Amino acid sequence: MNMMKLLIPISAIILSIIVGNRYRINTGIIAGSLATVIGIIMLQMTAADFFSLVPSKIIFTVTVITIFYGYLSENGTLSAVIDYMIYALKGNARMLPIAIFILSILISAIGIGAPTATAVLAPIVMSIAPRIRQSSLLLGVSVSYGVCIGGNFILSQGGIIASSIIESSSAFTGMGRNMMFQAFLLSTLFFSSLYVVIYVLSQRKAVPMSGTLEKPAPLSTVQKQSLLLLAVCLITILLFALLSHFLPKGPLQFFFTEFDLSFVILIGIFVESALHLAHFPDIVKNHIPTQTLIFFTGMTLLMGVSIRAGIVEWLSSLVQENIPQFFVCAILALFGGIMSCFSSTLSVVIPVLFPLVPSIASKMNLNPVLLYSAIFIGSTGAGISPFSTGGLLLISNCQVREEYHSLWNKFLLLCGINIFAAFAVFLLIGHL
Repeated sequence: MNMMKLLIPISAIILSIIVGNRYRINTGIIAGSLATVIGIIMLQMTAADFFSLVPSKIIFTVTVITIFYGYLSENGTLSAVIDYMIYALKGNARMLPIAIFILSILISAIGIGAPTATAVLAPIVMSIAPRIRQSSLLLGVSVSYGVCIGGNFILSQGGIIASSIIESSSAFTGMGRNMMFQAFLLSTLFFSSLYVVIYVLSQRKAVPMSGTLEKPAPLSTVQKQSLLLLAVCLITILLFALLSHFLPKGPLQFFFTEFDLSFVILIGIFVESALHLAHFPDIVKNHIPTQTLIFFTGMTLLMGVSIRAGIVEWLSSLVQENIPQFFVCAILALFGGIMSCFSSTLSVVIPVLFPLVPSIASKMNLNPVLLYSAIFIGSTGAGISPFSTGGLLLISNCQVREEYHSLWNKFLLLCGINIFAAFAVFLLIGHL
């Protein structure tokens, strides 16, 4: 394999991040420019091939979700809901992050999966921070770690996809769900432990709420309509997700499977517009995260050309040919985490790394459940990366202007901590 073709994209990723932070330039512009040079000149990709790397689905999903929740923010519905939540807790704001953490686990575990759960929860949860004087980081972590746990459950989107890939191997036919349930238990222990640490550290800096709580004002007609529409959309998303899993194969099952979250939200935006629930130009101006989308698009293009250059194949050959037995689980967690920082866990990392497990487990006499768990925990832990869908949604919905830019660095640091923690845990397991 031509190492120069690997070193140039890797260097470009590092360079774009350093230059962007140093000179306050949107990193996506730098990354996209470097991706164009590498893809067209070095890899000789066609224009059509290069533009196929643009994450159009993610851009569309993030845009429609921010517009949908923008209506609820502009007309005061989200603020009113937050008031009622705080009042219901009798001012005990310290309990709210824990409630969000548990809610995130449940919502992502019952079928809609981690990406959808994050998309649904992020706008509401990140709006709470300024009202309860908790950091946006803690609330973002509550969602991210919660969906990391729930997303590994066997009835969740991630658990189902992973189970099917495991069972596609002749070595583990019929064993997929059992293996993923064991991986789910391990991920629950791992992410719950990390969450407890971050929660305790965050509470040292938390400012207690002061004063007496007044009962929130009744909802206006517009707010009631907005809340009803939100409930209908969320129930529809959940119902469609469940029907796609439990209906027998056929036209109906295909329809519910292909009817994406963003389609439901887009219809919701049409209803919001028809009911004049808010002023649309204000929503476009105040709520669509243009800078964030440019950043994400540029980095995705650069990671895409890196994959075309062969970085995935290089990592795979390293694992199978050069890694000592006790080190394999830790390295898989590390590789899964690094790859997931810039690409989808379910559509890239799992399909690339899971097929390696049967041969590695057989040749090196390793427990396949630990190998699968290492990949899943390492990759899902990187979901808080600003370059991933989950991290992008959380940051783009941050309501505290003073924290908005710092969240990029904090989420990136936390992503590194998650990956390192997974690496350390599985390295320790490898020595047992």
